[in-house]
Amino acid sequence: MRWYARELGYGDQVDFWGLCGLLHDVDFEQWPEEHCKKAPELLAEVSASPEMVHAICSHGYGICCDVEPEHEMEKVMFAVDELTGLIGAAARMRPSKSVMDMELSSLKKKFKDKKFAAGCSRDIIKDGAERLGWTLDEVLEKTILAMRSCEEQTAKELAELCE
Repeated sequence: MRWYARELGYGDQVDFWGLCGLLHDVDFEQWPEEHCKKAPELLAEVSASPEMVHAICSHGYGICCDVEPEHEMEKVMFAVDELTGLIGAAARMRPSKSVMDMELSSLKKKFKDKKFAAGCSRDIIKDGAERLGWTLDEVLEKTILAMRSCEEQTAKELAELCE
C-alpha cells in the first residue's frame, strides 16, 4: 500500500496507506464470521480516525460488509487484497519463491487457472480494477511491482521474528 501511495501521487499519505494495509484484517483471525464488522470496535480502542475505519472496512465490500470503497486508496486495497494472495501463491510455486523474477504473462496464466489459488476471487480483482479505471493487466503488473518493493524487507523482518 505504501508503494501505491507513492506511485499514485499520495506521498504525503504513505504512512496512512501503509497502516490501512497493515490493519485491514485486524478482526479476521479472531472473528472471521464478523470480518469488517468487528473492526470498527477494535479500531476505536486505538482511536483510529473515521477515515481509517472506513478504509479498512471497505476492503470487504460485497463480501462481508456493505461499506463501499470510495477513495482511490480504498479502491486499491479492495482490488489488491485478493490479488496479493494470488501473487503470493504464484511466487511460492516459482523456483525462486519470489516475485522479483515474476513476469506478467506468468501471473496471467495463474489468474486464468480457476483451480490455482481457488480461494482468491478473480471477480473481486476484476471489479477492483474496474473501480480504479484500470485494465486487469495494469492492476496485475502494478501489484507485482508493489510486492517487489517490499519483498526483501518483509523477508528480513519475518526472519527476525522467527529467531
